[in-house]
Amino acid sequence: MIDILSPDGIALIEHTARCRTLLAFDFDGTLAPLVSDYREAAMRDTTRALFRMVAILYPSAVISGRDRGDLLRRLTKIPLVEAVGNHGAEDGALPDPRLVRQVSAWANALRSAFADQPEIEVEQKAASLAVHYRRAPDPVVAHSRALAAAQALPGARVFGGEAAVNVAPPGVPDKGAALEDMARRLGTSSVVFVGDDITDEDAFRSPAVTLSIRVGAAPESAARCCLPCQSQIEALLRAFVRARAHSAGLGERWIDLCGTPKPR
Repeated sequence: MIDILSPDGIALIEHTARCRTLLAFDFDGTLAPLVSDYREAAMRDTTRALFRMVAILYPSAVISGRDRGDLLRRLTKIPLVEAVGNHGAEDGALPDPRLVRQVSAWANALRSAFADQPEIEVEQKAASLAVHYRRAPDPVVAHSRALAAAQALPGARVFGGEAAVNVAPPGVPDKGAALEDMARRLGTSSVVFVGDDITDEDAFRSPAVTLSIRVGAAPESAARCCLPCQSQIEALLRAFVRARAHSAGLGERWIDLCGTPKPR
């Protein structure tokens, strides 16, 4: 994987800045650091300010496993072209009531299964659910139990996540499909996607994505590039701002206000 903040990585960013590029990001573990309680996740103030600048300069989107309403509350005053929830399944249209009922039934079944294990929490969302086990004293055992219970649900699509097992109805769009639809509607010639875990691999593998960046190196990932750790997200955002400003001829003094990521 190419370190996106290395000279080779910065060259890729500079190339995207010369195109009509859509920038898309995951939220938890990417724009916002991971926290023990998913309800407390938030961008740092400095990240928010930089991301707002990015969204002014590029068509920008966030695609998250969160409910879209939850996601939008964490992205106020950022001029996004799109915010997509439920791993790509929730783009603003009301979810199919049949899917909502199915997810609700699955959530009730899982809550019953883990009624005596408060360290395992079932989060019900509009078109998917997540079984969180980050607080479990033995995450390996908790993951095994959560996975087995989810796989026993009839017709469910089960996939991994960061300290969570995700469940969605079959056939709903994933992050890759959401990006492909978005790029087609916006008419972009280039798509960048930045994510951090297994739920983002559908986007990394998407033919619509021309530059894929994983937060944290992982040789098994389909991502072409990596950002070594989430704490460097601001350096990545600055690199995108600086590249677009430079391509637009805004002047070195203005560009220097963005800061310059140090090549690795």
